[in-house]
Amino acid sequence: MVKKLKILVTGSNGQLGQVLKKISINYSHFSFIFFSKDDMDISNSKILDEIISNILPDVIINCAAFTNVELAEKNYDLVNQINNISVDHLAKFCSIYKIRLIHISTDFVFDGNNNLPYTESDNPKPINNYGRSKFLGENSIFKYELKDSIILRTSWLYSVSGNNFVTKIVNKVKEGKDFNINSDEIGSPTSAHDLANAILFCIPKIKNNQTEIFHFSNLGYCSRLDFAQKISNLLGYNLIISRSNTVTNVKRPKFSPLSTKKFIDIFDYKVNEWETSLKNHISKNYG
Repeated sequence: MVKKLKILVTGSNGQLGQVLKKISINYSHFSFIFFSKDDMDISNSKILDEIISNILPDVIINCAAFTNVELAEKNYDLVNQINNISVDHLAKFCSIYKIRLIHISTDFVFDGNNNLPYTESDNPKPINNYGRSKFLGENSIFKYELKDSIILRTSWLYSVSGNNFVTKIVNKVKEGKDFNINSDEIGSPTSAHDLANAILFCIPKIKNNQTEIFHFSNLGYCSRLDFAQKISNLLGYNLIISRSNTVTNVKRPKFSPLSTKKFIDIFDYKVNEWETSLKNHISKNYG
């Protein structure tokens, strides 16, 4: 009998963690253990060590993160503790106990000054505290040269749960009133369902001697304005959605699409266009 890979998932109450939990029943060749922040606070190194050393998983998927970009600007110590220092401890224990790590990172490690989708070889230049903390977390992992482990950057993640762009726009659209979008950002909308399936698909195929970076997002890119209009149209509304000139104090990358080519080529994986996945998401959850 083949031994099942034991997979520990942190941050299981977050968007990606919830989707991983939901689809885990489709992956019977894996054994899953899910931990929410209440179950295991990754910022507590002692508890982290006790749980990991007791379970000794084969793989850890780290979905735990501080993702509120606005609050990150006001509390760098907290965001750095969760997105960097805690990740360092997690990677250290993975090194000690010979555990493979799948760490989720972000397009916000880039400054947004590109005119083509970012590849894994582009140099990160974060422009806000959230992006800085995530980039430092990536660097913390690299110190330990973890075998068969990856950092997986994604962008504009959405699911049926959580305070993401899609759920916000769905709620606005259902009010039936025209509204404004106060962003000129361009990026790659990504279905958390697609990302979760991609992670579980690639785990058996990851072969490297030290941690490697991959990008994963749905294919193509759009502006926040086009994204909102597409959501409205898929819901069957014909609202006027205009661009607002509201100024925000938080710098965000203006252009942050990610190239998924490396992931597709290395893992021989088919990735949906963003419009296709959004259509599937809307019809399944709001149809």
